[in-house]
Amino acid sequence: MSFKNNKKNMVKFLSLASLVLLGSQLAHARTWDQIQQSGELKVGMTGDYSPLTFHSKTGELKGFDVDMTTRLAKSMGLKVHFVKTSWPTLSADLAADKFDVAAGGVTKTQKREKQFYLSDSVAKNGKIILTNCANTKSLQTLEEINKPNVSVIVNPGGTNQAYVDSHITNAKIIRTKDNFANLQGIRENTADVMITDLIEGNYYQLKEKGVFCVSSKQILAGTSSVKAYMVKKDNKQLLNKINAWLEGSDKMALAKHWGISE
Repeated sequence: MSFKNNKKNMVKFLSLASLVLLGSQLAHARTWDQIQQSGELKVGMTGDYSPLTFHSKTGELKGFDVDMTTRLAKSMGLKVHFVKTSWPTLSADLAADKFDVAAGGVTKTQKREKQFYLSDSVAKNGKIILTNCANTKSLQTLEEINKPNVSVIVNPGGTNQAYVDSHITNAKIIRTKDNFANLQGIRENTADVMITDLIEGNYYQLKEKGVFCVSSKQILAGTSSVKAYMVKKDNKQLLNKINAWLEGSDKMALAKHWGISE
C-alpha cells in the first residue's frame, strides 16, 4: 500500500475518532438550567409495566408513574414529555441523554447505582411467581418451578431476566421480546411461570381474576427491593429536586389511588 493511501486512511481514522469524541461530549445530561429553559422534563418509559406504566386500549400512556412524573414536572413548572425506551436499552438511552429521567418500574440495583443516581424509594417491591390460575402444577416455591417439566417465560433486559438467569437451572426457559409476550404466555397457559414483581403480579391478579394468580406465598428470598427514578450522575440538582418532591403528599395520594405499597 502506498504512502498516499496510508495517509488517506489515517485522515479517515482521525475524522472518525473526532466524531466519536464529539458524540461522547454531546451525551452529557442536560443541566437543570437547560431543562428549565426547554420548558419540559423528558421521562423515559417502556410502557409495558402495569400498573406503573402501560397503554390503554386507545393507546394513551397511563399508570402510577405516568401520573407521578406528570405531577413531578408540574411541581417544577414544566410539562412532561414521555420518551419510548425498552428494558434492554434503558441504561444506554439514559446515558445517551435521550431523556432526563428513567421511570416506570426501575429497580434500585448496585449495578445501576454505579452508573447513575437513583432517587429515594418510589415503591416497595420484590419478586413473585405468577401463573395461570388453571395451571394444576404446584408452583409455589423456587424449588418447585426449577424442574425440567416446568416452563419459565421471561423477557430481556431487566431484573426478571437477571433472576431467571441466576436461579433457574433445570426448568425450560422461554425467552420473549417484551413483557407483553410474557403475560400472553401465562394468559394462554403456554408457559407455566413468569417471575415478576409483586407490584405487577398483584395488579394482574386483580385485573384479570381467574386468569392470573400469584402462586408464591411470599416474596422470593433475597429479592426485596424498591423502585426508583434514575438520572445521570452529572445531574445532581435534578436528583435533589426529585427527592424533595417524593417527600410530599402527591406520592402518598397516587400510591393509594393505584394500590401501590410505599
